[in-house]
Amino acid sequence: MASNLHSLDPRLAKALSNDVRARALTLLAEGAKSPKQIAAELKLDLRSVAYHVRVLKKLGCIELVETLPRRGAVEHVYRAADWVLKA
Repeated sequence: MASNLHSLDPRLAKALSNDVRARALTLLAEGAKSPKQIAAELKLDLRSVAYHVRVLKKLGCIELVETLPRRGAVEHVYRAADWVLKA
C-alpha cells in the first residue's frame, strides 16, 4: 500500500493538499459544476472557491466543459479531468 503513495501524481497531491480544493474536486468528480454551484454546496465564499478552482485548472485536474451567459457575465462549468477520475 505504501508504494501507491509514492506513485501519486504530484499535481493531484498539490490539489488534495488543501481542504477546499479536495472538496471541490470531489464534487467535480461527481458531475460538472460552476464555482458558484460549488460555493453554494460547500457553503463557502465564491471568491475563495473561484481561486481554488483556478488552481485546480492550472494543475490540469479539471477541465472546462461549458460556458453559460449570465446577466452580462459568463459562468464557467468544469468537471474533473479523466486522469483524475482514473487515479
